[in-house]
Amino acid sequence: MVMEKIDGSVLKKAIINAAFILRQNKKIVDALNVFPVPDGDTGTNMSLTMDQAVKELEKISSNNLKKIADAAAWGSLMGARGNSGVILSQLFRGFAQGIPIHKYSITPMELAAAYKSGVDAAYRAVMRPVEGTILTVARETADRMIFEAKRNNNFETILQNTLIYGEKVLEKTPEMLKALKEAKVVDAGGKGLLFLLKGFYEAIKNPNIDLDFSSSEQNLQTINEEMHHNKELGQEIKYMYCTELFITGKEIDIESIKSELSNLGDSMIVIGMDELVKIHIHTNNPDKVLSCSLKWGELSKIKIDNMKIQHREIINGSNEDDRENYIEHLEDFKISKKNIGVIAVSQGKGLNEIFKSMGADIIEGGQSMNPSTEDILSTVEKNSSDNIIILPNNKNIILTAEQTKSLSNKNIYVIPTKSIPQGISALLAFNPELSVEENILNMKRNIKNVVSGEVTYAVRDTEWNGNKIKKGDILGIKDGDLLITGKEKEEVIFKLVALMTEGRQDGIITIYYGADIDDYSIQKTVEILAKKYKDFDIEYYFGGQNLYYYIVSVE
Repeated sequence: MVMEKIDGSVLKKAIINAAFILRQNKKIVDALNVFPVPDGDTGTNMSLTMDQAVKELEKISSNNLKKIADAAAWGSLMGARGNSGVILSQLFRGFAQGIPIHKYSITPMELAAAYKSGVDAAYRAVMRPVEGTILTVARETADRMIFEAKRNNNFETILQNTLIYGEKVLEKTPEMLKALKEAKVVDAGGKGLLFLLKGFYEAIKNPNIDLDFSSSEQNLQTINEEMHHNKELGQEIKYMYCTELFITGKEIDIESIKSELSNLGDSMIVIGMDELVKIHIHTNNPDKVLSCSLKWGELSKIKIDNMKIQHREIINGSNEDDRENYIEHLEDFKISKKNIGVIAVSQGKGLNEIFKSMGADIIEGGQSMNPSTEDILSTVEKNSSDNIIILPNNKNIILTAEQTKSLSNKNIYVIPTKSIPQGISALLAFNPELSVEENILNMKRNIKNVVSGEVTYAVRDTEWNGNKIKKGDILGIKDGDLLITGKEKEEVIFKLVALMTEGRQDGIITIYYGADIDDYSIQKTVEILAKKYKDFDIEYYFGGQNLYYYIVSVE
């Protein structure tokens, strides 16, 4: 049977199956990562991004194509992790924008055009697109799908030929990127995208395919705004009703909604896209909020809670110690309220405490688990400040942090810190008495003065800079470049510090030691370094990070 059109139920099933096939093969994608360090790998990041898309799709009962595409776009946007996840979310966002409104079925050409719209959106999201990556595979397969759709109307044939062509494009990626060629692998993101296309094709080929996909398997976090709002509850509540809802429509003007709702209450959050917007506000007139929202489209997931009742339950339903802790936290919250907030991505008990002691809020994550857009946005919205400075502290988190700018009504500034030492150095330059512009200038200037180093281990066999690396080898990384390979942690850190201090007569060497390093080992290491670098001040702190034995900074 030739399938010439697909409806919403088939599209939904195809996206869910695409996510399922990617999940099954994410380790294959992870193994293609060129950099052999423990990190938020491409397959894992893309799979977690798709899990969130599936989570949103599971909430949709309608077969309206636009609503299904919007749900997948919203879920992938909120779940986006790492650069590959952000690019994938933009593919879905553009795809949703390219789906015709008020249609219950689409032709192959309409699907191909929507896919092409997604590719264009993904390219726009990346400041300096690099060929030989997921972007190349996406662009080439979109063009091929359009080419195939002009020749016939059979969805199965079009997708099959597109997939075959995509495999050929993927095989050429090592010729486009030197690092891929040296490591003898194809691009991981491109491979992940082809797994998604394969899953999509299989569902189109067999519309009755039995799906067994449980997004609950993943520990997906959601924005728990009410925890933040409970902190704000004082002895007297000005606005009684916590009102939340979604608007689904066309060309929704977020700024107009903000303007109209601004006089109806406080703690207002209006985020989303042109076709799907979420509203949260504390108000005494939820009816007016609903009336305003109805102008822009269909309302769903309406939730109106009486905060006076919630507040009474918190105070009366807890014991004396709980009430004292509640009031103490409330006072801490009031005291900490300032115009500029700083949020840092960090992982490890010691590192978290260091960032907190310097005035930053913490997003748990880093090398081994990149936080999602939703994780970052949640922390942004919980912060009481109007101006937020984010320190990603990892190059694979910068793009995700940048993505939150369009999702919040706060002023968000991302300092492109690529390491923990850069993040700490940036925080040292922060002064809450200065303007946000002055702080950003000072913080960016400060990160240029620090050299970052890391000691970890290889998670796979590979080849890098002409050197063969075996799984389990100890690696020394300076400012993102893998420069040292050895068998012992101490051997590597000594060589790494030598490279980091090259050309310097004096300065400060700071070591943050991980969870796998005991007190004796770090003291012995510091003692040896102190004898060799007598003109340097050497400091060491417990970082508590996993997987990375040492994080080093030289200033």
